[in-house]
Amino acid sequence: MKIIMIAIIILALAGVVDSTYALNQHYAEADTSSCDFDATVSCTAVNQSSYSEVAGIPVAGIGIGGYILIATLSGILLVRKEWALVFLPLAVLVSLGALTVSLVLTYIEVFILKAVCPLCVGSLALVTAITALFIAVAIKRFIQARS
Repeated sequence: MKIIMIAIIILALAGVVDSTYALNQHYAEADTSSCDFDATVSCTAVNQSSYSEVAGIPVAGIGIGGYILIATLSGILLVRKEWALVFLPLAVLVSLGALTVSLVLTYIEVFILKAVCPLCVGSLALVTAITALFIAVAIKRFIQARS
């Protein structure tokens, strides 16, 4: 479990970097992003759309908080294995929530905005990997507990 928790922390920190750059793009001048390739592959089109905020808070800022929460939960699971009964299910739920939000945002990008943000695709990949790792650890612990 130790190596997996370290891997999740690294992935979460990569997510913080990705989301921080996306947050920067949210506030940047239009069409100045290094990940604007055309009208359909554009960080600006996505990060400055009406869907880029929830209650006035940039989605990328929420992402930073989510990745920090995931890294924190992983750190707790890394150093306090005896707390896994509480924190592992919480970590699975948080990561599933983040994955659900990422999938909804991807739907909005593709079908409503008709533009894809490479930073968002990277974040979706990170959240998918994190969720898969947390679920794998939870399944392994469940199997071990039943043995």
